[in-house]
Amino acid sequence: MANNQRTYQWVNGRIQDVEAMQEKRKRPQRMGIQTALLVFTLSSVTLVFAGSALVFVLVVLYSVLFG
Repeated sequence: MANNQRTYQWVNGRIQDVEAMQEKRKRPQRMGIQTALLVFTLSSVTLVFAGSALVFVLVVLYSVLFG
């Protein structure tokens, strides 16, 4: 049989559900290992492409200025 009873308390002139307040206090879920690996992989790939683009821009700038 299900427990349908709820517990309420009086806070700052209002009635609040105790279970709802406890759910708000729960610690947010940490990043899982798969999500961390995906973020690491995507940031590494982005860094490689951004580094290549930066080198390309610097080579073009050097060739225009001193070429």
